[in-house]
Amino acid sequence: MRNIYYIVTCVAMLCATTLRAQSVPAPERATSNDLRARVEGAFEWEPVKHLSLEASFQMRLKEDMSTVDRLQTGVGVEYEVCKYFSVGADYLLINPHERSGWEHPRHRANLNLEASVKVGRVDLSLRERLQTTFRTDSVNRFEKPDPEMVLRSRLEAEYNIRHSKWTPYLLFELNNTLNAPRVVENFKEAALRCDNYVTRYRAGAGVKYRITRNHRLEFYYYMDYDRSYNIDYKGNKGDLKGYVQENEFRHIFGVSYKFKL
Repeated sequence: MRNIYYIVTCVAMLCATTLRAQSVPAPERATSNDLRARVEGAFEWEPVKHLSLEASFQMRLKEDMSTVDRLQTGVGVEYEVCKYFSVGADYLLINPHERSGWEHPRHRANLNLEASVKVGRVDLSLRERLQTTFRTDSVNRFEKPDPEMVLRSRLEAEYNIRHSKWTPYLLFELNNTLNAPRVVENFKEAALRCDNYVTRYRAGAGVKYRITRNHRLEFYYYMDYDRSYNIDYKGNKGDLKGYVQENEFRHIFGVSYKFKL
């Protein structure tokens, strides 16, 4: 009898959990399109062989290039372990611009692992980036993670044109969330759990131009599909107030200048 009672209790708890999970409504959907731009300048220095340091500044435009999206400053280091593999890390100070002004800068740290191989005149590379972003404002961690952790996987192919200063390339990138908050019916009655899903698909094409040995230019276009979830709870009771899946298609044009010492 004790075993039967135990089995019935477990089944009842499982059913209650399933019914409660099913009570969370499907998200509403919102779709938008935006034309964006990026302008960047960078300085690269190789103090010793296989080790390079970089400092950069970037401005991003949004809302059909009519307003500034963010300004970000970065420093990084990269070490070439061998001909086919390199490791690196960088830090970014991100200053977002909202309609209310410049508020709540964010700190971002990246760890990069990149493998590359040459196939004929094509250079293939795969970069795995662990991206961690720390907020400076106060948020409900059931609505937004802090810090936010994302795994970014990028596959890139460069074509080396013989006797040319131009190097065209294609790339494809996926962003995977690692600690996105899972939606619950009431955050005061539930434990914080993480959800994982692809939040961005990116396809891009560009070309690099070597002006001289020290000066480089790059022009590119990205087509991004961004998927994010806007979760809103009632602060006093903790009940789920709103749940929206925001789908945004972004067309991004960019130009980058690098001085390589």
